Amino acid sequence: MIRQTRPRLRKKQIQGFSLPGAIFIIVVLAGIGVAMVNLSSTSSSTSALNILQSRAYYSAYSGAEWAIANIVKNDNNYVSNNNSCNGVDGQSFNIDNFNITVSCNSNCSSPATCCHNTVDCQLSPRVSEVTVSATSGNLGDIYRVGRTIQVTVSYDGS
Repeated sequence: MIRQTRPRLRKKQIQGFSLPGAIFIIVVLAGIGVAMVNLSSTSSSTSALNILQSRAYYSAYSGAEWAIANIVKNDNNYVSNNNSCNGVDGQSFNIDNFNITVSCNSNCSSPATCCHNTVDCQLSPRVSEVTVSATSGNLGDIYRVGRTIQVTVSYDGS
């Protein structure tokens, strides 16, 4: 029987073999950690922007509701002044760090040119078109958001 012997590695040949493997594992784990931090940061920013966008929408909606209430309140002036936008057009104010600007147009040549469906036009309404914008943040800011709502108000005076 012939015995085969394997060559034995000396200690000097084995030393340092696990070091490249350990460095490789550390680099891979560090890369995964950096990716997780970036993903968490992006998710947090996206969530904050979604909340700000919702707040901008509801701020603009509040401005539109304010404008509609004032147009209906000013309806008595509409007959004499032909303008139900008195006190509404050009107004701007702040709601919870959002700049709200209101523009209103009630100078239509005829109600039919401003109303968007025939039922409203049959009432011979007073028609006003309102545009409300809500913005927050400075130009170039990551967290600058804004929303614009356009409303057509037709009110028959009753």
